[in-house]
Amino acid sequence: MKPSATFCLLFLSAVSCDARLIIVDIAGSANFDNIQAAIDDSNDGDEILVFDGTYTGPGNRDIVYGGRAITIYSISGPDLCIIDCNGSEAEPHRGFYFHNAEDSNSVLQGVTIKNGYSSSAAAGIACVDSSPTIIDCRIIDCNAVHTIGPPPLPPL
Repeated sequence: MKPSATFCLLFLSAVSCDARLIIVDIAGSANFDNIQAAIDDSNDGDEILVFDGTYTGPGNRDIVYGGRAITIYSISGPDLCIIDCNGSEAEPHRGFYFHNAEDSNSVLQGVTIKNGYSSSAAAGIACVDSSPTIIDCRIIDCNAVHTIGPPPLPPL
């Protein structure tokens, strides 16, 4: 027996109604003023739209998706949406840290990440046991100080 067209239409409507658009604006005119708070409020399938601006401080660095299948994208692209980690040796910070088995359904699009610093690896975006989708993002002026093996021998 085939499902009725009405049932299919109702089912599709119910599925699409679950996803939300969450808006982040540092000026405070949106749902949230920092990216991490928007992620923490999100569910799989949600989209987070980030308005133009330079995002700094807690909630806008060391950002984790928490395993969510969400899409974060900027309204105007990486030229106008900047995440400034303000990382340093004394206070290391990176942009994003994917480590909860995020896959291609976890999307980051159209942001610039700058001034990340890590004493281990990956000062802009770190991926551990994850494979998110990264589209049209820039990583600039980030420093990861990580040596593999023993330090180099001094010159003779």
